[in-house]
Amino acid sequence: MNANAIKALLLGWIFFTYGWATEPLETTSQPLQESLKKTQSQSMLLGEDQKEQPLLVEGDKATLKQAVAVAIERNFRVKQAQERITQAESSTAEAQSDLQPQVDFIVTGTGKETKGFDTQQYGQLKGDVAVNYNLYSSGMHVETIERTKITKKEQEERLRGTKEEEIVKVIDAYLSVVYGRLSIQVNQNNYDKLLKILEIVKTKRELGAATAGDENSILASVSNAKTALINTESNYNNAKDYYEFLTGSKIEEMTPFETEFEIVLQPLEKLLAQIEKENVDLTIIEKQIEGKQKDVTVTKASNGPKVDLAISNSKRARQDYSIVPTDGHNRDFTAELIFSYNLYDGGKNEAKTAKLLSEISGLVYNLEYTKKDTRWNSQKLFNSVQTNSRTIDTLKVEIEASKKMAEAYWEKFRLSSQDLVTLLQAQRQVNSAELAKLTSEKTRLTDYFNLLMKQGKLVDYFGL
Repeated sequence: MNANAIKALLLGWIFFTYGWATEPLETTSQPLQESLKKTQSQSMLLGEDQKEQPLLVEGDKATLKQAVAVAIERNFRVKQAQERITQAESSTAEAQSDLQPQVDFIVTGTGKETKGFDTQQYGQLKGDVAVNYNLYSSGMHVETIERTKITKKEQEERLRGTKEEEIVKVIDAYLSVVYGRLSIQVNQNNYDKLLKILEIVKTKRELGAATAGDENSILASVSNAKTALINTESNYNNAKDYYEFLTGSKIEEMTPFETEFEIVLQPLEKLLAQIEKENVDLTIIEKQIEGKQKDVTVTKASNGPKVDLAISNSKRARQDYSIVPTDGHNRDFTAELIFSYNLYDGGKNEAKTAKLLSEISGLVYNLEYTKKDTRWNSQKLFNSVQTNSRTIDTLKVEIEASKKMAEAYWEKFRLSSQDLVTLLQAQRQVNSAELAKLTSEKTRLTDYFNLLMKQGKLVDYFGL
């Protein structure tokens, strides 16, 4: 039998065994839920073709908004921030009490016995109702109340900031689970295709149509694909655990699945102007400055003139057991108008005021720095969203073209007119492009939601 006959028999046997004479190198689609079950038992998933199709999930699906709502409702950092608002409200009520009359009821019982040249023995019961009322405090009490209201507004902004921070964590975990699954599918498809190529190369080598170098080359590619798959599974499991930690629910109870979100970008200058006005970090610093300014006013007023009214109404019942016993009742009414004015406190107030003014200056510098830093980071996020949107479009074209190229190379490979290295390069390009597309999609969404946070819109977006 000559060489041509052997070659014909070899090709015929390959076509009969693998059935690839009339179809491209593709793997059989498997539902993702079956893949996830096999992950637990075999640590290897069976993938499905990465065509534009909805993500298959198991369990109850949860939208991103549902996941965020559940996570925020149970978040202890958010609860702690809410308690600070309650504390600020209590501080306001406490400060307002200084504008109200202070009423005290005092009862005093006295017994005295003196023996000697001045013998005394008596008992007395005294009841007092005392009223103290500040008529004028140089505005100190009013400014203190205003200071507590500013503190409340600051805590409300801090609550919003805490919610934004926790929402971003949930978004990242949610998208990491979704795109982790998709990455597993892509890497599994790549691994399965390389395994089929390996089987063909082994068969060719047994029949003398492939070299040991060909087999080692494909073995290296298979091992590399297996490593990538294992790492992807590990990253997915970490993302899943973090998602369950944030939501307090098992992945089967709240399965992430969303990948499509409406992205609306305003013109950059308009967006930056809105950020400077609504950004939580900037608003908090502005409230801190406003609060320190009130502290200066309160400090100066604390040494100003004060006018207080003190009224007391007393009733005494006394029984005297002296040489001439007596008993009876007495009633006293006293009203005092008290004027006080601190003339000198050793420079204490001036030093405290100077310290507060320095703190205000530090906050102003911090505000200006934060404005620049926020503007710069917002520009980067804006550019990232736009860049990744364009990148996704080009990657779609690249994936489609790369798949066609890989199929064409496969046709040549099965006819023994295309070398193995070129086919592996084509398959690697398909895999890289598909993974790059998933990375760009996740990055675009993550950066878009971070941009909403910079704008102060993230909490409103999720209706919290």
